[in-house]
Amino acid sequence: MDTMEALLTRRSIRKYRPEPVPVEDLKEILAAGATAPSAVNMQHWYFVAVQDPAALEEVKAIMGGVVEKFQPVLEERFSRHPEQIGITNRFLSTLGGAPVCLLVFMLKPDYPDRDGAMQSVSAAIENVLLAAWAKGIGSCWLSAPQRMGFGPAFQRRFAPDKGEFVAAVTLGYPDQQPKMPPRRDGRYLIV
Repeated sequence: MDTMEALLTRRSIRKYRPEPVPVEDLKEILAAGATAPSAVNMQHWYFVAVQDPAALEEVKAIMGGVVEKFQPVLEERFSRHPEQIGITNRFLSTLGGAPVCLLVFMLKPDYPDRDGAMQSVSAAIENVLLAAWAKGIGSCWLSAPQRMGFGPAFQRRFAPDKGEFVAAVTLGYPDQQPKMPPRRDGRYLIV
């Protein structure tokens, strides 16, 4: 798959087949994440790829707390589509059956250019998403755990000395291929 095809066809996957992601593919995906551009080449990211079934259950246990705390946000966001609340809650609590959950951390969270560091980590996550899709591996970027204050729980359990939790990313072979949602007009300008 070429770069443009990966960019234009990647979708957030919320339902996965159970087969594992080969370790060699996972290493290549993480290496692609680590090649992202970064503010003054600080390379602020740290990845923990959770694939052990017992460790994945620990991730899901933490996500159960996220689901509970995220409920008011979902109710407001999906007030006209209440079925989406249940769909989102099921995905967050089960990770859609993904065989891998990537936990992403920002090293040196006290770095003076915090915005630049966060942008660098975000670029690394996007590289991961695209590299995975180029191999036919689906993904979904989850910001809710950090937004709802569960970063410290992930940090304590999975990376106690590796900075601040930023996001989780599910990885696995898609059991569905969602259609592209409509794109909004007026999102760019060429001057």
